[in-house]
Amino acid sequence: MSPPRTNQEWLHDLKASGALQEAAIADLRDLLLRAALYFFSRNLGDFRGLSRDEITQRAEDCAQDALLAVMNHLSDFRGDSKFSTWAYKFAINMAMVAARRERWKGVSLDELASSDESHFFEWILQDKSYGVAPEQSAMQAEIQRIIRDVIDHDLTEKQRRVLSLMVFNEVPMDEVVRHLGTNRNAVYKMLHDARRKLKSGLQAHGIEVGETLTLFESR
Repeated sequence: MSPPRTNQEWLHDLKASGALQEAAIADLRDLLLRAALYFFSRNLGDFRGLSRDEITQRAEDCAQDALLAVMNHLSDFRGDSKFSTWAYKFAINMAMVAARRERWKGVSLDELASSDESHFFEWILQDKSYGVAPEQSAMQAEIQRIIRDVIDHDLTEKQRRVLSLMVFNEVPMDEVVRHLGTNRNAVYKMLHDARRKLKSGLQAHGIEVGETLTLFESR
């Protein structure tokens, strides 16, 4: 077994040509595949219903995508860590995206987007009502009313969908982008605009965002 490459050897071999580069790429791909398989092994709940061969294929796809990403970013490596550690992160990121994709596969985002935010407020307030003064409880209810009013009357349909999916149901942005058939910048802008309108709606009633967060904190 050959000794592990140094940072300089990794860069040299991957930027070379012929057999030297082919060997380095093969070793790097093995490293990235092990990283993806390790991540999947720690998150098997996201892959329910998939056979071992199917999971392995997902990991191989992640390794290939990570390999392309590493090769495209070789110039970004600054040597602050081991090259293998730096490259490992590319595979983990790809594996995280794949796991999220499997987690949300089969979930109807249309149904989630059309659901109201009642469960969200219930989650915020659970186990937090004990010891809350009556005036604080009344303010919490007023803030809920204002938020619902802004959502119903001030947000566009797309802004409501993005807010519901990403804030009230915690759907990852990549899944929202895929579901809406758009891009990350467009989704980010819709979410930003929705939050801005909510903030403006609260401020119009004399309520600041910081005050809102304080009201919903645990006591």
